[in-house]
Amino acid sequence: MIRVHPFEDLAAMAVFSRLDVHDHIEAELVRGAPYTALGLFAEWRMAQAQGPVSLVATTGPAARPFAVFALANTGQAGVAEGALLAADHSRHRVALARLAIEIRRRMPAFAAETGINRIEARCWAGHPSAARLLSCMGFAHEADLPRFGRAGDQTFRQFAWTRPADPQPQQEP
Repeated sequence: MIRVHPFEDLAAMAVFSRLDVHDHIEAELVRGAPYTALGLFAEWRMAQAQGPVSLVATTGPAARPFAVFALANTGQAGVAEGALLAADHSRHRVALARLAIEIRRRMPAFAAETGINRIEARCWAGHPSAARLLSCMGFAHEADLPRFGRAGDQTFRQFAWTRPADPQPQQEP
């Protein structure tokens, strides 16, 4: 069973201290420098306070934290940026799959309530499970984006989830 809780320092730090190796590599590629778990946590904590939602997912009877995820404002009306980092993806494969299903199920109502029409997310092309996880959450691949990283030798994949258009009321003749 998974549970989702508002962001909380100790629960989030438990995720960052056991971060999936590929999630950690991706974070370092984005930033262009090596980072410790504490540095990544501090950056996430600072950024999450500005967005519309920041959560920690837990699993099992002990409610062990395994993922953090958040939305950030992009400065564009109706558009948000999503991010998810997790502990070892292979170890938490089932919990991540359940979380993806839950996010996919809840995203339309949440987006409608908050006025979000589009959520963008990127992942490192070399990450073995991130693109699949985004697809399971309902994100569609839009483009591969080359020339990322300090040396410009990395490719990131751009995904987006878009809210279905509201049904138009039928007009009488």
